[in-house]
Amino acid sequence: MVLNPWWEIPSSIAAESVAAMVRTNPAAAAKRGYVYENGRYRQRPGPNNALGRMKLVMPNPHTVYLHDTPSQSLFDRDVRAFSHGCVRVGDALGLVTALLAPTGQWDRQRIDATVASGETQTVTLAEPIPVYIAYFTAEPDEDGAMRFFPDIYKRDRAAVAPDDGKPCGV
Repeated sequence: MVLNPWWEIPSSIAAESVAAMVRTNPAAAAKRGYVYENGRYRQRPGPNNALGRMKLVMPNPHTVYLHDTPSQSLFDRDVRAFSHGCVRVGDALGLVTALLAPTGQWDRQRIDATVASGETQTVTLAEPIPVYIAYFTAEPDEDGAMRFFPDIYKRDRAAVAPDDGKPCGV
């Protein structure tokens, strides 16, 4: 996991908004912590960083990770799909504390001090912890009736397609 992470801005997001800001309004870009270095757009650690105060890197083919957010108010909304695929964590530093407590070397006070320093620090867990991410667009409610949600990531069609490639009914 990384405390006070830099955000390596994906090229699709950079092209969508960040690149134009860096070119046309460098003062606003600098205020948000955006920099262009070695052919890549990045965002410095700090209060405006899109990843917040931590990111939990997980090996996966989609470059998805768990992270904090400076936009805590988004958790008050019913629909929260405001990111580009990564997963915001509501109590990120609580998660960090729980993951690092077994080491005996990190407590909440040390974590808070590290975050307050503003310095980027990578902490490696001694043992990997499995993380499973599931995407559901339907679930039963407490009475057993099905509730359906929008398929914001457009995954349902592929999930219900038969192995022979022919369409199937749902």
